[in-house]
Amino acid sequence: EILPKSEIVIMREAREHKRLGGADSTGVACGQGIVQRLREELPVLYEEESEQAVALQELEQIRIDTSSVEDEWWGPMMGETFEEIDENLEALMKRLRRTKGSLVGGGAVAVLVGHSYIIRTIFDAYLMKGASTQYRSLRSKLVPCCGVVAARIAWDEKGFPSIKEAMPLLQTKLEQPDPNDPEGGHRASSCTCGRNKVDLPCVLS
Repeated sequence: EILPKSEIVIMREAREHKRLGGADSTGVACGQGIVQRLREELPVLYEEESEQAVALQELEQIRIDTSSVEDEWWGPMMGETFEEIDENLEALMKRLRRTKGSLVGGGAVAVLVGHSYIIRTIFDAYLMKGASTQYRSLRSKLVPCCGVVAARIAWDEKGFPSIKEAMPLLQTKLEQPDPNDPEGGHRASSCTCGRNKVDLPCVLS
């Protein structure tokens, strides 16, 4: 019901941060194989065969772009470095900027679906300084499962993005930030071991 005659773009750049052994960030299919898995697993969500048939029929009306995940799209087995995370995040924001629409200045509305660490890293990197105490928690706390947060992103003349506004939707409850949390720029969101460090010795220890 959310995506009638619309499009889903499966973006390599929106993958979850690869953590050591992380199942959320390891794929099992590429390209059209992802679409086939969707067709196979979608009926599980519906009890009645008639509902399953309708869901599959509606699925065929949605364009699914798999062009960026034709080959292995998940991160390395031992986890990602800060540099790899930064490169991926920059590529994701550039990809979102290319989503042109009819809003003033060519802006558009997109729904980005991802796992908790990539979402937290986006806010950690781009949420403007001076955000209210409640929204500042987006930099360091995980959005709850199935939570929805609206964000307004603007790009400056040099092409750098900033999240100007953020607001939880659909009864999403955000945690309060820790009193000693910095204004921004920490790396807890990317850590694979809890010591706020991402490198090979950290991952292995």
